[in-house]
Amino acid sequence: MQIKAFDPQQLKTAAQAQFPDYEIDIQESDVFLKGKQAGRYRADWLDHEFYISTEYAYEDRLVNGNPTRYKIAMPCILLKKDRYEIVYDISDRYYAAYEENGTIQFLPYQKMLETLIKQIELLEELTPV
Repeated sequence: MQIKAFDPQQLKTAAQAQFPDYEIDIQESDVFLKGKQAGRYRADWLDHEFYISTEYAYEDRLVNGNPTRYKIAMPCILLKKDRYEIVYDISDRYYAAYEENGTIQFLPYQKMLETLIKQIELLEELTPV
């Protein structure tokens, strides 16, 4: 399982194949790892080390040559009956996208967070500043 950015058209095509009766609304959500302490971590679902602070996952990126820490965004989809539907309870209609064996797959968002949290390994504990 790998979390990565997908081409929006590929993501929509894969989602439409799995959920043909719904309109697909592509979104992003932060990786929130509830209960995890601040530190440097490693996980199979990401190809580089990452950090947790305030229970959110962060990664380092270079911006104009400067190291910058960003929240890790996970591609998600919201299923709607039509594109104008307002969804108040997303618990059974919000899915996280991931890649496994070269194909895009979907898992309910809450279940995805529970899966991700089980697969992380603490490399170094950090004290929040």
